Amino acid sequence: MNHLFYLLSDPMLIVECDESRWSISDVNQAFVVFSGFKKSDLMLLDPSLIISTDEHTLSFDRVIHLLSDESACSPTLECKLITKASVPADIRMTCRKLQIGERTVYVLICKDMREAKWVDEYITHKKIMVSSIINERYSIMSLKHYYAPVQQPSSSYVNKSIFELVADHDQSKLKRALEYAKNNRTEEAVDFQLQLGDRHYSSEAVIQPFYNGNRSFKNFVVILTSLHVNNQDEDPSYKLRMLMLSKNISVTSLAQSTLISLTTISKIRNGKIKKPQRLTAELIAGELGVRPETIWSSFKR
Repeated sequence: MNHLFYLLSDPMLIVECDESRWSISDVNQAFVVFSGFKKSDLMLLDPSLIISTDEHTLSFDRVIHLLSDESACSPTLECKLITKASVPADIRMTCRKLQIGERTVYVLICKDMREAKWVDEYITHKKIMVSSIINERYSIMSLKHYYAPVQQPSSSYVNKSIFELVADHDQSKLKRALEYAKNNRTEEAVDFQLQLGDRHYSSEAVIQPFYNGNRSFKNFVVILTSLHVNNQDEDPSYKLRMLMLSKNISVTSLAQSTLISLTTISKIRNGKIKKPQRLTAELIAGELGVRPETIWSSFKR
């Protein structure tokens, strides 16, 4: 069999029929991981025991012949794959019929649909703004926006780290939530400041981890349930961060030059202190070369 079969990331298996009995003649590593079974165990299994459809009257033999019908236009079927953990996984299956000498074999290609199904189920009950799939390295594998006021095309975010879109002071919070969801196999909620293009947002998110049949981690689905454009005229922490960035002044250097504690500067910069004392505000603003009301509109002369 072509070596590409073993290298492709989609779970694939090769089945053939001998005297009305179906058997598995080969699988790639992606299918081993996805199913959770060892390759040697899979080779002994009747594929109809682990692959089925919601239509109970549709036999495995009928499924294969429907999918391999050359007169049909790229037929697919939504099926269930029973993993080693006895958990049914939603898959979309396609088939390629091959002739190898006198043998007729069928290459079954399985597309994992669990993440998409989970998002579809969630969106039937609640309005969501953005859905994304994040891999174990925190890279964005896909992103789709629904009602979100997002200007950039979804493809512009693919392969970026999720943390590139998150405000510095919220990156550790998001990472802790992702790790907790992964390690505890549970859904988690978290809020953080997000930047998409040239706009800044306050967002609320739900994180759902997904796993392979061998119980190894697969990826996260992160959906944004709330996304509000920050009003920069009313967000002093944002204005302070932008001023510090434009003047290349760090939290540490600002604390040293104003003699204000590092903790206080950090809390003001992160928005945990909304309105500092006037002297504190004047010292910070003076060091940045602006008046206090430029940052904190509540300070009126």
